[in-house]
Amino acid sequence: MTKTVIGERFCSVFVASIASMAISYVLILTDNIVAGQFIGKEAVAAMTLVSPLMTLIFFLSYMVADGLAMMFSYAKGKNDRAKANELFSMGVTVSVVTAAIVTFVLVFFRDDILSMWSISPELMKFAVEYYNGLMFIALPAILNIYFYTIYVAEGEENICVQASTAMFIVNMVLDVVLGDFIGVIGIGIASVIGNLVSFLYHVPYLFSKKCQLRFVRYFDGKELWQGILYSWYHSIDTLFLALLPLIFSEFVIFRFGESNLIVVTVIVNMITLLIAIYTGIVDCLQPMICQYHAEGALHSVFKTMRLGIRSTILVTFVLIVFSFVFAEALPWLFGVARGEELYSEAVFAVRIFMPFTIFLGVTLMFSNYYIYIEELNLGALIKFLLLLILPSAGMFAGMFGIRFLWAGVGCSFIVALLVNRLLTRRRHGLLLIDGRKYSRQFSFDTRPLSENLPALMCELENYFSTIQLNDRQKFFWQRFVEQIFRVYVGRTSRKNFQLEFSLIPVDDSMTLIVRDNGEPENPLEKIGVLPFNIREKNYMISGDENKLVVVA
Repeated sequence: MTKTVIGERFCSVFVASIASMAISYVLILTDNIVAGQFIGKEAVAAMTLVSPLMTLIFFLSYMVADGLAMMFSYAKGKNDRAKANELFSMGVTVSVVTAAIVTFVLVFFRDDILSMWSISPELMKFAVEYYNGLMFIALPAILNIYFYTIYVAEGEENICVQASTAMFIVNMVLDVVLGDFIGVIGIGIASVIGNLVSFLYHVPYLFSKKCQLRFVRYFDGKELWQGILYSWYHSIDTLFLALLPLIFSEFVIFRFGESNLIVVTVIVNMITLLIAIYTGIVDCLQPMICQYHAEGALHSVFKTMRLGIRSTILVTFVLIVFSFVFAEALPWLFGVARGEELYSEAVFAVRIFMPFTIFLGVTLMFSNYYIYIEELNLGALIKFLLLLILPSAGMFAGMFGIRFLWAGVGCSFIVALLVNRLLTRRRHGLLLIDGRKYSRQFSFDTRPLSENLPALMCELENYFSTIQLNDRQKFFWQRFVEQIFRVYVGRTSRKNFQLEFSLIPVDDSMTLIVRDNGEPENPLEKIGVLPFNIREKNYMISGDENKLVVVA
């Protein structure tokens, strides 16, 4: 991949997000493996029934975090750091209140929640133990997710990886120790302590000199509602993913019996792994797409989505190969012995289901993208079809046998992508980018080296020949861009960084955006006297990219 500011930023967040999400998945997997190896497959099946309740807690976490993080990124895209800090502060307060309410419900309505399942006393015993261990997970989990989301938007994703690694080590060790010592309840307690450690790891950065996040006393009900609305659209897939295993489980119990739940466990774990990875990629897209959309920088939006889709396809392909190679080991991890009838059923289920997941990943990326560019209803509709309606319909292929169930669910992902293509066909294609507006904008990626200046100026001259600007305006922008480039070239620090120059016509003005991923240094301070017709100038510092905005 060619090095660009956007590419470097995406890769930085991508590596960090995938690492964090993979760690989160491995923790879930570790819970199931410890239960399967130390307790038995009945414990794994019971934990599979309780896990959607924890997914609902994560959904509520994202209901707070995602929308405010989107608005946080929009504020950064509009160069409003004060508003970004207000939104950050309000999110912390709302996260604490939400966690308190969730904990109250989990504690005082425990018996009512557990009575939802009609299962054998043996399974219920394990379900109750796991639930008891997880009852106080809401506060550390919700705060952990909120700070993770904001830190990624702020460009401090390395802290998130370190926090996730700390959580992984603590949780894994406690899983083995407590799981062996006190059973399923210990596995739940390990998850609570792991999330608490991860949250506490985020705190020291807030008091560092580098941190630009500031706590202010702020609350705005209208903005909170707007954030919740954004969160609802963005996080609705988490809700659907909580409901889908319940639907699968109920259908399998009804059609094939309780013993086949272990097959559902294996497939649900594969889906959880996929969604964890896709969530990592989405975490890369969200702050970038929201910021670039707020700027109106269509070229930057296109570059980011191109990277996102390519990464999704590549990662999914790797996971498909991985699943085929290790399919025979997966059932054993969950306590199913080789030679049992359910062992071969689980292996076959993995191998028939996984090839379809490439369509799941790509369609999920598009659905989130529509939400980021404020096409909220379209994004929610695609998610609703992709993650609930079509898989539930495809599940009924299981009437011909459990193997047909997973083929039917897989085919539903193909149908969802085709529906997505059909709905966007008359709206400028899958990315909904107006080709006319796109062609009127300029974008050029380069490095701050003297030999790259002629190419930049040539591309700029070609661009000006395609739009209506008078000679004075053209001369001004050509001269101004050249001055800024020369300032970057003249830096005494290392020049191993990238630049992106963007020009965006807006009514009777032109907006210049220059991104760099070097050490923060405002180039306007080196130019001297600025032209009188500049209406706005701003230089914003972030963890992954710095941005100069000039409007004239």
